[in-house]
Amino acid sequence: MPQQVTSKIKFIHCRNVSKNGSVIPHGGLTVAYVLNESFKVVGWAAAKCSNLDVYNKTIGRMKAQGRLKSHEYYQECPEIDEPTFIKQTHDGFSKAFAWKNK
Repeated sequence: MPQQVTSKIKFIHCRNVSKNGSVIPHGGLTVAYVLNESFKVVGWAAAKCSNLDVYNKTIGRMKAQGRLKSHEYYQECPEIDEPTFIKQTHDGFSKAFAWKNK
C-alpha cells in the first residue's frame, strides 16, 4: 500500500433504505478512500455494519480508515475520478447489501 496522507482520506456512507424512502437504522457500509495529488481515487477499504446492529457513522469511519493500512482489506484501484467512484460504490451497495422491499 502506498504512503497515504490523512487529509486525502475521504468517506462514503451507504445506508439501507425502505421502499418508502426512509433510512433503516440497522446495517450499512462505510467506505474510506484515498485521493492522489490529481484528486483521483487510488485505493479504498470498507467496513460493513451487520443488519442486526444499529449503524454508527463514527465506528464505521474508524474501522474503514484502519483497514486502509491492512494488506487484507485495502484495495488498490486504477485511478478513477471521485464522482464515478462514489456512484459505483452506491450502486454496488444497493445491489449487494441493501435490504430489498422492506
